Amino acid sequence: MTARRCKGSTRTCDARRGIVLKALDDQEEAGMGRLDGKVAIVTGAGREGNIGLAICEAFLREGASAVIGTDLRTDEADQIRARVEASFGPLRFRLLEQDVTRQDDWERVIKATVGEFGGLDVLVNNAGISIHAGIIDTSLEDLRKVMAVNHDALFLGMKVCAPLLAETVRRFPGGGSIINNLSMASYMPNANNIGYHVSKAAGRMLTLCGAVEFGPMKVRVNSVHPGLTMTPLIRDGLNDYVAAGLWETPEAAEAAIAGMGPLGISSQPEDTAHAFVYLASEESRFVTGTSIYHDGGIGQRY
Repeated sequence: MTARRCKGSTRTCDARRGIVLKALDDQEEAGMGRLDGKVAIVTGAGREGNIGLAICEAFLREGASAVIGTDLRTDEADQIRARVEASFGPLRFRLLEQDVTRQDDWERVIKATVGEFGGLDVLVNNAGISIHAGIIDTSLEDLRKVMAVNHDALFLGMKVCAPLLAETVRRFPGGGSIINNLSMASYMPNANNIGYHVSKAAGRMLTLCGAVEFGPMKVRVNSVHPGLTMTPLIRDGLNDYVAAGLWETPEAAEAAIAGMGPLGISSQPEDTAHAFVYLASEESRFVTGTSIYHDGGIGQRY
């Protein structure tokens, strides 16, 4: 089997490689962050203690020039803005209201992002909801509601943002990056939370299709699959399991689920954010259509 080579002459391929290596070397020598100069949108970032907000802060810490967090809920917006701006300054972070299930809202956020920051380099589809019930007890209305946020919103974000992300390669050799937060729910069945698990599984195939379609545009599409990460959504879910009689306490539920993996521990949002930094950075310029299982090893069972 003949190895596939870079398209173009050897001289052209060597030149491309030299550009990439020089950019990485220059970044290291200058003490720059891994995301220096990049502009990112992160959905589902409007709640303290969740993965979306942890991703925003990790991106800012790694030198992103601007991070636009979005969320439908705004009750914590003022305190989040104040805290993040106190750490990273008032010019690099925005928190906008957005309904990710509406294309016109996506277009509004993109217009605001381009208008203020000039472009977009990274999209993180992180927003998600969960309604705990099995097939018999889940109404079609509830299933559609979960699918709209957890799956349809990924489609809309990818559809609206991909043409803009295709311009990233002019600024960064690794091109644009789309990262979908899909959860370990995407590969493990659950009779008590079917909407969430089915929607996340559908997101896996959407990610792969996007990687194939957008690759020629120099836009990478990958997914992260967090395991038991102690966010408000997960804590609410553990309480639902207790109410359903599956465990006696939330602590018992956490220990049992964490114990399914070889590490036997749960994760924090800040841990998970590191995987998103990697996929947003130039370090992952050759990575697309890939799933990162950030799950403490639970994925080995499936």
